[in-house]
Amino acid sequence: MQLENDIEKRLIKKVKELGGLSFKFTSPSTKGVPDRIVIFNGRTHFIELKRPTGTPRALQLYWISEIKNQGVDALTLSTFEEVDEFVEELRLGR
Repeated sequence: MQLENDIEKRLIKKVKELGGLSFKFTSPSTKGVPDRIVIFNGRTHFIELKRPTGTPRALQLYWISEIKNQGVDALTLSTFEEVDEFVEELRLGR
């Protein structure tokens, strides 16, 4: 079974291989923000990571929605396949 930590490591590795940046995102005064910020080719993406059977909490969904409302990409990744698809979308410029 893939753990959240495994998903995160794969994301970091794949983004780095592509030439992008991946930063751990913490906001001490704001709970529920996404786990990672990915920057590639002039675009910024906020990523919430979960294990395959995990689901985002209500507060996490709230922040994902708020980020999207600002015109910035925000999403949840919970499997290796989703990470690979996300990185492929980055590569294709979508």
